[in-house]
Amino acid sequence: MDMIRWGIIGCGDVTEVKSGPAFQKVPGSSLVAVMSRNGKKAADWASRHQVPRWYDDAQALIDDPQVDAIYIATPPDSHMQYTEMAAKAKKPVYCEKPMGFSYEHATQMVQACKDAGVPLYSAYYRRALAKYVLIRKMLSDKVIGNVRAVTVLLHQKPMAEDRDGTGWRMKPEISGGGRFYDVACHALDLLDWYLGPITSATGVSGRQEQAYEGIDIVSGAWSFADGVQGSGLWVFNAWSDHDRVELIGDLGTIVFSVTNLAEPITLISEGETRTIGVPQPPQHVAQPLIESVVRALLGTGICPSTGESAKRTDWVMSQIIG
Repeated sequence: MDMIRWGIIGCGDVTEVKSGPAFQKVPGSSLVAVMSRNGKKAADWASRHQVPRWYDDAQALIDDPQVDAIYIATPPDSHMQYTEMAAKAKKPVYCEKPMGFSYEHATQMVQACKDAGVPLYSAYYRRALAKYVLIRKMLSDKVIGNVRAVTVLLHQKPMAEDRDGTGWRMKPEISGGGRFYDVACHALDLLDWYLGPITSATGVSGRQEQAYEGIDIVSGAWSFADGVQGSGLWVFNAWSDHDRVELIGDLGTIVFSVTNLAEPITLISEGETRTIGVPQPPQHVAQPLIESVVRALLGTGICPSTGESAKRTDWVMSQIIG
């Protein structure tokens, strides 16, 4: 096989620029079909993105003999269902994050693909972006010495779609709990990649606003196998937007933003603070990771974001939420 032909399940915002067009631009990849339960939406997406076929039934897209692999771009509540359908059809899966609606769902997804003998990848695209690859190299090169601790602080202003009920992220029956699942997972996934799996975690979550059912404030504490400890605070009804992760070593500290892909990295050591510029992210931010998925499927490379690694992040979130 020298070409992976993709079918997309879900035609939401994430597919418009972040990910969808990348399947047509990556070498060895083509996008041949899309699906939405709203047929008009699927037809419109296919027309605007020059995709030859569209469906309003997921099974029909999965059964299309011209589709080799499936990208699941729906909200979390349907990830497990579509993954199991694709696995049954022996087709590899690339699934949006958070991977599961819950840790239990994520576990079943990994097992379904393992039983079927097909690979499962997760869309934690920061693992392939130059900024975050550079941070990983800085840690490997011991730029801040031995890592001792990590702190995560993120607060965001409430979104109108959360309060008026038009968004899905604050609907627990769709998102799994709230915006925490959709946003906090990125930092926790990067920490897994940088420092290894988190081995213990706990936390407290709350619902301060009455306009929605989802949780909007979460604090957590966790530790890694080598004794590094971490803490986090996520507030989704604050007065401003702020995002800061600190990796604290015995020789210095690395400070970076997870949500701002173009914000420089700050390196702090005794008597010195340096700003390290990073490349602008590509137009389609998921493209580097999708390229790694395609190479893995073609047998010419590996993908750093797998179902197993994503399952670990789902487990950490489940422990923090309690």
